[in-house]
Amino acid sequence: MGLLNRLSADRQPKLPVEQPRLDRLDPFLGDLELRSAYRALVDGDWKALEAFLARSPKAWMFRAIVTSEVVGLEPITFERWMDFRDSPRSRVFLASSILQEAFTKRATTGPPPHSNNPEDDFLDAMEEAEELLYEVVQDRPAMADPWVVLLISGRGLGVDLEEIRKRFENAHSREPFRADASREYLQSLSKKWGGSNIATFDLAEWIEAEAPPASPAREALPMAHIEMGLLMNGKTDLAGYLTDPAVADELAEGLHDFLEAIPDDTPTEVLGVLNAYALAISVSDRWTARLVTETFARIDNRPTEFPWNIYADDINDVFSEIQADQLRFASRF
Repeated sequence: MGLLNRLSADRQPKLPVEQPRLDRLDPFLGDLELRSAYRALVDGDWKALEAFLARSPKAWMFRAIVTSEVVGLEPITFERWMDFRDSPRSRVFLASSILQEAFTKRATTGPPPHSNNPEDDFLDAMEEAEELLYEVVQDRPAMADPWVVLLISGRGLGVDLEEIRKRFENAHSREPFRADASREYLQSLSKKWGGSNIATFDLAEWIEAEAPPASPAREALPMAHIEMGLLMNGKTDLAGYLTDPAVADELAEGLHDFLEAIPDDTPTEVLGVLNAYALAISVSDRWTARLVTETFARIDNRPTEFPWNIYADDINDVFSEIQADQLRFASRF
């Protein structure tokens, strides 16, 4: 039986982390442009970093990567950037890193020794980030980035779904179908954050209907189904949900259309979609076997953090075992 069926989830000044964490996966997905931008960040080459962020279609990926637990750069790194150049971009990155640190600390470390109420520290971090982000909104009203990160802080503060919707609409009106905005909005609409399954799938289906065929935002459909499977069956029987014929057919159709739309050289930006489908898709016939085989060939051993991080094990190990399972199933047809 394969792993998919077997597995059952006062800031202290510190030196910045100078190297990415490569023990679980390559957070930069083998992308030299992303890796060069990271090096500019840790070396303090702010001119090169700002140039990358201004021109690259991967800038949204870069923010999510370098402020995530995977790389783990702490707020002090972005404070150094702001000391040199207090720009809207440096403020967004600082706010994003404050949020990531707060969520990680709440989930893993419990109360710090100087605090009687760790939740107060968490909410203080959310409010500090929001203050930075609304300053950017005032200075750069056409910029989408602060609105994307405000979706995260809004979730942490427990703002109502109507306010979350407005934040998404502000991001979407500035950069339509931006992948990180769609992902954060889908998370906020999920039942575990106070939303509903209906709202989650309404968003995923709207993205499927309206987003460009090769949009990285199309991660929403497999992501919504994975989240639904976890909610219904948990990790121990996620496959039980994903192999339901109606679910499996919808995922197969979505994956087929996406593979048809993306270029042969598989841009880094679409790896999130392919990885989500790689876990979600079920092999049941020759057609789905071909879809699975092509999907893993396109990924080319470049696992993204989601969806493999839903398991507690090493991401590379999880990816490798499920890849082997899926390709073995596919080889039967």
